[in-house]
Amino acid sequence: MKLRKVLIENFRSIKRLEFEFPKNGMLVLVGPNNSGKSNIIRAIDGICGDGWFGPEKMEDHDYYLRNKDNQVEIRLYFDNGKTAKLSSSEKWPAYLDHSNRKIYGKVGDDYPCTYLGADRTFDRHLAFYDWTLIGKIRKAFHQRATVVQSELKAKFNELTKIFDKVEGFTKFKSDFSRFFDEMQADTPARLSIDFKPFTPANYFKTMQILAADPNQGEDVLDLSELGEGSRNTILLALLRSYAVNFRNSPEGVSGILALEEPEIFLHPQARRHLFKVLREISESGMQVIISTHSSSFIDTEFFESIGQVVKEPDDENPGKMHTTLTIVSKNRLVEHCRTSGVPVQKVTKENVTEFYKTTSNFRLNEGFFARFLVLVEGETEELALPEYLSAVGLDCDLRGVSIISVQGKNQIPKYWRLFCLYKTPLLVVFDNDSDSPEKQKSNKNLASCFALTLDEIVNEVDIFKVIESKNSPNTPIIIMEKDFETALSKDFCKNFPTKKQELEKWEQEAKDLIKPIGNQNKGQIARYIARKIRSTYPDYTPSFIKEIGDRMKIQLGLERNAYEPEEDMPF
Repeated sequence: MKLRKVLIENFRSIKRLEFEFPKNGMLVLVGPNNSGKSNIIRAIDGICGDGWFGPEKMEDHDYYLRNKDNQVEIRLYFDNGKTAKLSSSEKWPAYLDHSNRKIYGKVGDDYPCTYLGADRTFDRHLAFYDWTLIGKIRKAFHQRATVVQSELKAKFNELTKIFDKVEGFTKFKSDFSRFFDEMQADTPARLSIDFKPFTPANYFKTMQILAADPNQGEDVLDLSELGEGSRNTILLALLRSYAVNFRNSPEGVSGILALEEPEIFLHPQARRHLFKVLREISESGMQVIISTHSSSFIDTEFFESIGQVVKEPDDENPGKMHTTLTIVSKNRLVEHCRTSGVPVQKVTKENVTEFYKTTSNFRLNEGFFARFLVLVEGETEELALPEYLSAVGLDCDLRGVSIISVQGKNQIPKYWRLFCLYKTPLLVVFDNDSDSPEKQKSNKNLASCFALTLDEIVNEVDIFKVIESKNSPNTPIIIMEKDFETALSKDFCKNFPTKKQELEKWEQEAKDLIKPIGNQNKGQIARYIARKIRSTYPDYTPSFIKEIGDRMKIQLGLERNAYEPEEDMPF
């Protein structure tokens, strides 16, 4: 039993969302804080989890725009024809079969949600309440223990008799009962001290998580002695074990694992490992949904798992914003590739993943978190542009801007197509160099992608020129004369005709420090020169940097003053 489609209406920041759950079984929600990622997860957990929100549980903020006239409705559609519905007008969720007949029982019995929120309060999750993680584990074992209940009860009774052999314990119990009776002679109530009557649940409450440090001998450590990273890992390990061991249905592994901010307290390598584990869980049959701010949990290779969550203006309610979700399927990307220059026979639903797998890297993954994205050819632009942009009042990190190298001009169309479908505002920078057959081929591919002529890309470029893609969306394109270094040198010498030797001197200084082999380390050299230019000529900004900066300011809403603090930060 798999979740096929989700519909959410009037729930918190969500006015209306309808989306297909990715067929690969995993959905990774990315987007700014307060965009609504957690609301999507909580809507699903509200039906499939251990609790649900009926009208008596809902508060004002559970309704869209805090208006209780906006009826909340959440619908889950499953691949076997079953549906589940939660409505603010009904006390209980409705669970229906493929013929729309009522199913008696909880949705969670067939398709349970195992949920770990962003609150990682360690002691809270290890307390034995039904709604805590350890409480769920205890409850699950209790249900499984019925087959050995009589054997466990017999052994338990043997143990309680041994406690009575402890000196003074039997007398202490009888004295306690007698003293209570004497002081409360006018009431029929009677008290006694005894062990709890045996149940498997009570037995499993004795479970403890033990830690030991080999460097400190064999002594058991109190869990409070562990660092937050280790404590968080304990919770994740419990969650993973619970999901794997207690989410089996007659049809096989079922249900959904929901996890908010899995990156909390984990170092980069552990994050990437956890991402692999989550993918393995989704491949085993259990679906997975997470929300994250870490690029370690997304991959352009698995683009169809990425759900970009942002808030957009509500046209029906001026001044209000509502949550939107963008998921790009293989079919949609294939169609976009074909309408933007890729020959039909070269890109198919079957090979499009491999198309992105070959060049996927962690830096490219960052683009899905960018408020504005600049795609460039190589590390020269990636390392140097942020230095120059800071001179025009644009701190890229502060503004949520990512300048990302796609490792070659020929890769620009590939990632332009992908990020455009995710509605990421972007700008493209590349050079018009065509001094080799490979570069000529790249220029032809760019021309085809952006519906331009080859002449528009190659000719009439004096330092730089600006042109827009004629294929949708109309992305601004900055074309550099020959290459970045040539354009910079020409612009600098145009402003300082007698200072060309300074550029040459700074370049040599950089090479002496970096000691590149051949043509390597061009990015580090360009960044060194950028810092020298900024410190020596603080009032000078290359003309193409001004152009890039002006376009970024408009997109980011910074026309007023790039130094003015912004209320809506990207983090």
